[in-house]
Amino acid sequence: MSNELRIGITLNFLKSGATLNRTFTKEITVTGDAFEHAVQSVGTTEEALAQGADLGTPGYAMIVNLDATNYVEIGSTTGVYDIKLKAGEAALYRHNSATIYAKANSSACLVEYIIIEL
Repeated sequence: MSNELRIGITLNFLKSGATLNRTFTKEITVTGDAFEHAVQSVGTTEEALAQGADLGTPGYAMIVNLDATNYVEIGSTTGVYDIKLKAGEAALYRHNSATIYAKANSSACLVEYIIIEL
């Protein structure tokens, strides 16, 4: 089978008379069949997002910071964070290593995530 994963992004911007509307969709063929969907409390010390034993190398990851106040940093290498999610923000991206690391700013945050093996 092909195109088992479909991702979509909608971006709308309107400020001071400037407008932008952009929609993007992509269908992706997935060779694996495992995924992980969970909510994890992420503390102020770096930790890995839990991945089930059946999940191989992550492919696409969607991460949502469920906290109302603090930000969370996300990375693929210990101590290196490429993504910063402020309170209530989300990210959808293709992950490039076996582990996803997370670290909260000033107090623990709940993080919802979906990781899909490619």
